[in-house]
Amino acid sequence: MANTNFDATVPMKQFRCPNGVRVWNAPQSGGETRFIFKEIFERRCYEQHGVAIGDGDVILDIGANVGLFALSVMERFHSVKMVCVEPVPNTRACLERNVTESPWRNHHEIAIVASAIGSTTSKTTITYFPQAPGNSTLHLSEKRQEWHRIVDEISPSQIRHLNKLFALVPRRLFTWFMRPLLDHAVTLPCEVCTLSDLIRRQSLERIDLLKIDIEGAEMEALQGIEEQDWQKIQQLAIEVAPAHKDALTPLSDRLRSIGFATVAIESFCGGSVIIDDPMPCMLYAVRAPR
Repeated sequence: MANTNFDATVPMKQFRCPNGVRVWNAPQSGGETRFIFKEIFERRCYEQHGVAIGDGDVILDIGANVGLFALSVMERFHSVKMVCVEPVPNTRACLERNVTESPWRNHHEIAIVASAIGSTTSKTTITYFPQAPGNSTLHLSEKRQEWHRIVDEISPSQIRHLNKLFALVPRRLFTWFMRPLLDHAVTLPCEVCTLSDLIRRQSLERIDLLKIDIEGAEMEALQGIEEQDWQKIQQLAIEVAPAHKDALTPLSDRLRSIGFATVAIESFCGGSVIIDDPMPCMLYAVRAPR
């Protein structure tokens, strides 16, 4: 019987990952799909510096994209409750299909939410990039500026981290290939809710991991957490855009002041963060055991 739990009108293509997992994504997104697979399944980019997942955990996946993080969790653990938030309709259709067709689907409680996350409840627009859907953003001008700076200033080691084959080609060919990926953009209407709104709607009493990867809107998302809800959050894994690196120190201080015993920041390739580095970085935080 055909799978009808996704929008069949959305163009998508199935890509085979190195471990055999098959993932639906936008037809032109093969390179990005392979990169995200490597980051999540091989490098465990959201599970570093003490951030750990276990059976029965409750996970908020903000910026779920096509569900590679969800598939990784579903494969390795049991009885996880996961709320996957993805505002872009095309990407969400792939997410719904990937989760529904997963052989581990019946072992978990998975909810998929059609919304962006921000500091207040509102309506806005989000920009979707068919060639690079993982870069879809609420902040188009900032994203394009960030992308062009990455293409122009990325280091050889960062290029190898993206793709070892890219490191073998002349720099001008890398630039020629990468720069146009965000040229074709589709602007779509989008609902925005706060994290505290989401926590109430999903009736969450605890959150073992809050993962945020939303292309420049991460600080707004954190502003939408009400004080009483911070105590429910046990661990954080957040991608921080280059434009927000100046907020890392006050954010780290804030997290420590509300009970997070470990706060670590890591650059795109690992190691210490350099503020002028054009690449995003990761922040991890873990509460002290109760």
